[in-house]
Amino acid sequence: MPAEARDSNHCADIQISPDGRFVYGGNRGHDSVVIITVDQETGSLSLVGYIPCGGATPRNLALTPSGGHLFSANQNAGRISIFVRDARKGMLTDTGRGIEIGPPMCVKIVA
Repeated sequence: MPAEARDSNHCADIQISPDGRFVYGGNRGHDSVVIITVDQETGSLSLVGYIPCGGATPRNLALTPSGGHLFSANQNAGRISIFVRDARKGMLTDTGRGIEIGPPMCVKIVA
């Protein structure tokens, strides 16, 4: 975590990309999603970066089965934010689209 967020932050949810190369964690307090890469030979973790979650208090994250999109249920914003995921680099891009709903607690992808 960035130094300014360490005292008031905690992780709410963790998701692993379908290929096992990236880990995503929702950071409450910092209102972000952390992106971590997993070394496939050693299992070592390395920080890729942080991206704003598109709202307040990311309670739950969900990846589509293909890994092409990530959804962030932002509890205190009443919004589920939608991100496109770059499968090669692991980065997320906020689509600017979302689902306005009462305080979302969980996102479930039904294929």
